Amino acid sequence: MTYVIALAFLFFIVYGIVKAAIGRRYSEMTEEEFEAEAKRSSAMGAAVGSLQKVIDPVHAVEHIEKQRQRIEAVVTNSGDRPETGSAGPAQK
Repeated sequence: MTYVIALAFLFFIVYGIVKAAIGRRYSEMTEEEFEAEAKRSSAMGAAVGSLQKVIDPVHAVEHIEKQRQRIEAVVTNSGDRPETGSAGPAQK
């Protein structure tokens, strides 16, 4: 029982600290300040996304490779069968 009370007390302390740190950030802003904050956050998100693309180009290479494989699959599955006979590989 003591552990439950200690755990609940610890939870409320952490909750109070988090609530105090974040609590009134947006409630005291004017509408113009809120809009400016939203635009700045959006620009930062776009900048981080662009930076990640520059730093980690592996994803772009993987995407191009998948596209090339899809194109090759479409070409091979297009219904054109290789001719069987003397021009093809020898059959046993």
